[in-house]
Amino acid sequence: MIQNTIDVTKRNIANLVTFSESRVDQVGWERTSNAETTTKPNGEQVVEASMMHLVRDFVAANANPSLIGSDFVDNNPEFFLDLWDMDKGFKWLATGLPAWLPIPQIWRAKIARSRSLNAVLAFEEAMEKAANGEDPGQEWQYLENVGPVLTERLKLYRQLNFTMNERAALDLCLLWAMNANANMLVFWMLNHIYADKEILSSLREEIAPFVHVVQPKQLFNVPEPPRIDTFDHEALASKCPLLKSCYVESLRLDAATWSFRVMQEDLVLPASRDKDAEKFFLKKGTYAHIAHSIHHTDPAYFDDPHVWRADRHIKREQGDEEASVNMGTIRPYGGGHSMCKGRAFAQKEALVFVAAFISMWDMEPVGGGAWKMPSYKPATGVYSTNDDVRVWISRREELPQV
Repeated sequence: MIQNTIDVTKRNIANLVTFSESRVDQVGWERTSNAETTTKPNGEQVVEASMMHLVRDFVAANANPSLIGSDFVDNNPEFFLDLWDMDKGFKWLATGLPAWLPIPQIWRAKIARSRSLNAVLAFEEAMEKAANGEDPGQEWQYLENVGPVLTERLKLYRQLNFTMNERAALDLCLLWAMNANANMLVFWMLNHIYADKEILSSLREEIAPFVHVVQPKQLFNVPEPPRIDTFDHEALASKCPLLKSCYVESLRLDAATWSFRVMQEDLVLPASRDKDAEKFFLKKGTYAHIAHSIHHTDPAYFDDPHVWRADRHIKREQGDEEASVNMGTIRPYGGGHSMCKGRAFAQKEALVFVAAFISMWDMEPVGGGAWKMPSYKPATGVYSTNDDVRVWISRREELPQV
């Protein structure tokens, strides 16, 4: 899956913004971010856009073909907008409250969920037809590029005689899980990185041997956009400790995940290892809720816990030539048998997209000046925000020519 995501991203990252003044000529993630071409006081042409929408929707459009195929993404250009509305109203959906209540978040989320489910249902019906050797329809001619996760799930669905509605519900859950947190994590990482020019410069230097960006020479006076020539995603995780530390640090500070456990037996839990520590009685049959952000911002474990520090998780053991990075006591993906099964892909995805963005593009706040971090809005995992982060976007200069 990750290689397919890289291939799609390599093709599209040069068109993160197209500098097109007509919305008709813009790509989808530009339109949702209200992108517009403008000129800085120094005469440089840039694109002004809403960063969250641009990053979130670019990641969605380029990561999801590796899961559900290009046909689904092309056939449903509004799908991810509905997915975001469904995610915004997730807690309201979980309550089971009826749509007729005068609470806009409820009916918006229910309408968005219904449209999303119908889109996935059409996909399930097309996959079933293709599996039976039938023509799935003109709009479903490239189902062979549906990712291995969903093709294997289809085999299981057929073995267990799942209905189309059951399949659609399960795969919509998967699509929501894949997009609700990872996309926003990339947004927060980029905010922190672009806010500090020294970190940005260090990261670009670190990833340069593994994400090679080139500027093609102009032919016949026609400008060519830069492109990513080679992309070694394995090296991003194993040989780029600063980048990986940024990822872990954003999981620590920019997410507020919860774990839930059913108590199978009575348990007395001490608050610490101290002999006289306070003890809590957890009764069999009750639920234990663990708010990971409490630990992630505990000064007993993290100095200056509310400060995002890029190199916080880099460890250098005496005698070791290479630095290492690990999660330590951070558990953003939960633990035990219920630990998030997609965590390995999520890490690779975040590193790939952040590397692609910073390799190709410069960003700064509209008007210049210091970067103002957006405020947090609680969500289902990684924080969202209500702040409209407008940025100026321009191509990186002084790239090697080929």
